[in-house]
Amino acid sequence: MDYSTDSRKSFLYFIKSTDFITLLLAICASAYGLALVYSATYKNLTDGKIISSDVRSMFVAAMLGLIIAVVVSNIDYEIISKLWPLIAALCVGLMIFTFFFGKAPPSRPDAKSWLDLKIFYFQPSELLKVGFIISFSYHLDIVRDKINELKTVILLLVHIAVPVLLVMMTGDAGSALIFMIMFIGMLFFARVHWGYFIAGICAIIVGFTVAWRVGIISGLQRTRIVALFYPEQYEAVMYQQEHGKIALGSGGLFGQGYLKGDMTQAVTGGVPENENDMVLTVAGEELGFIGASIVVLLLGLLVLRILSNAIRARDNVGYLMCSGIAVMLFAQVLVNIGMELSLLPCIGITLPLFSAGGSSSLCIYMAIGLALSIYRYSKTPKETLFYTR
Repeated sequence: MDYSTDSRKSFLYFIKSTDFITLLLAICASAYGLALVYSATYKNLTDGKIISSDVRSMFVAAMLGLIIAVVVSNIDYEIISKLWPLIAALCVGLMIFTFFFGKAPPSRPDAKSWLDLKIFYFQPSELLKVGFIISFSYHLDIVRDKINELKTVILLLVHIAVPVLLVMMTGDAGSALIFMIMFIGMLFFARVHWGYFIAGICAIIVGFTVAWRVGIISGLQRTRIVALFYPEQYEAVMYQQEHGKIALGSGGLFGQGYLKGDMTQAVTGGVPENENDMVLTVAGEELGFIGASIVVLLLGLLVLRILSNAIRARDNVGYLMCSGIAVMLFAQVLVNIGMELSLLPCIGITLPLFSAGGSSSLCIYMAIGLALSIYRYSKTPKETLFYTR
């Protein structure tokens, strides 16, 4: 047997079965994000430093995430889905550990939802999102014949309640919102009857009203919501968002120039956290409407590509997993941009692959690796894949 010829054929199959479009979109988004974060932190470089710690951790996370994505893409997603109890246990265990030993980074002193890994702060709720997609997809698949029965829907509600309560316990209300959008989106793709969505919307309205009146929604969360409607009375609360809109609008069509933005490069009076939650303002001010549009275009194409992979998936589990990944990315883009445009309260949601944050990029690449696995195994028979040789 000619093992060298056999290996070459296997490698060719490996190349042909890789979804380079998804991979290229993710890499372009990360590269663009690194450039924006570098500009946002450029003004703070001192003592001959070439890059900031935010850029360094983001680069390390992107490189490590890319490696993880390639490795995960070579593992049959069916095997991953059947390992959901172990994955769920790991994610829940990390969240419980964070509840007792979590750290609050300087930018978010109100939320002890990070673990200090010294290289970067890791947020277990980001990994929990990936774990939820895997476990919830498997759950939806095994009940697909009874998806519209009341008992089934109640159990699905119990499933989402676990991650939502865990992230709320660590003070991360923003991630709780993302989980809820993911839950609703995955139910939609699982073809749950529209009547349940109407009932859910009514329940959310009633629940929010009750929580508001009895004081469950209180403190800074309540103030941020009220400030959206009365910004002139809450100038301090709306400072970040108001300055963000000024920066976005001041760039015009083509921007003021890279590393030349008046507010981006201002030592004082700029946009707070423009390397994190407000990173789109950097693109808008320095690269203009064109630069900001490219950010949205890259993320939009990535979501659409993953959705197209969902349609071509070989089974229901693959379809649901890809749908969940697309919904997760879409939810974060929607909430982040809504927050930057003052359409939503500021709740600390990063822009996928663009905002500084090692854990976010790392876990998104992990999810992308899962999407690549679904593409590979839905396109090519198992016996022709490189890793099985």
